[in-house]
Amino acid sequence: MPLHAPGVTDLYHFQYETVKGFFMQSEDGTDDSKFDFMKENFGLIDRKYGTEILDEEIAKQHWQSFERYVKRVNEKSADGESYKVLFLGRHGQGFHNVAETKYGTEAWDCYWSLLDGADGVTWSDALLTNVGKQQARDVNALWKALLPKGIPAPETYYVSPLTRTLQTADLSFKDLDLPSDRPYAPIGKELVREALGVHTCDRRSTASQIREDFPHVNLEPGFSEPDPLWLPDYREPRSARNYRLSQFLDDVFEHDNNAFLSFTSHSGAIASILAAINHRAFALQTGGVIPVFVKAKRVEGERKKPPHEPSEGPPPCKEPPAATKAS
Repeated sequence: MPLHAPGVTDLYHFQYETVKGFFMQSEDGTDDSKFDFMKENFGLIDRKYGTEILDEEIAKQHWQSFERYVKRVNEKSADGESYKVLFLGRHGQGFHNVAETKYGTEAWDCYWSLLDGADGVTWSDALLTNVGKQQARDVNALWKALLPKGIPAPETYYVSPLTRTLQTADLSFKDLDLPSDRPYAPIGKELVREALGVHTCDRRSTASQIREDFPHVNLEPGFSEPDPLWLPDYREPRSARNYRLSQFLDDVFEHDNNAFLSFTSHSGAIASILAAINHRAFALQTGGVIPVFVKAKRVEGERKKPPHEPSEGPPPCKEPPAATKAS
């Protein structure tokens, strides 16, 4: 599978670290099973930044102070180093999520996920359910509430080219009153997809179909008509997924000079990004968002590629387990 990020050199890669002390989700004491980013200002910690701000009113606006701080550390960073704030958003509930709950994870992994759908429900390249759409609208409402209070709008919007993530990004950002220099112009990137292969929910539509359904999305250069990454008989192992998402980050940190970025993606992909930046594990419910403050340092040599491993997950079942057969 062609997993090399376009334009990323083999001469160097990046080492990442999470800068703690800015978002509650990055702190070890935060319980991810109870934390609600909707009620906690996306998790931004109320703190002082050490920046010399003369305007008392601006100083009271925590997001504006944080944005100034990020700008300052980038200006003072050494050659080959940079800092970015990534808003990592998981798509809202999709029909595949409902199906996995209905049939159970064991039966889903070995049988149902290999089908395009069942019981009148389609989950290949799954769409959002009404619940999932509302989850994305709730995130939109949070942005609408915080933008007038100084939260910096993302400067770049990256999105997985699967339908559920494209829908989520649109419902989250499309109608926001954004600054003219930070428009919502989503970029579809192959490498920020969910684990590849076997599960039909993770097989994307053709480029033609995506352009027809989402004409405002800019698909990255070289985006192929058919899905080049999904295989029906090989599920991407976690080590390969972690490598792929690290390559995605290398691509972004090498070519995007902006500091505030939005990634609309999937639970597995976000878990791999958190691992790449040495962030604590943090589970997200469908529709959840976690901001992370990241420092990157360019280092010599290509990123080490993991060895080829067997397909992840159980072998296919010839028929559904008796307890979960469709009625």
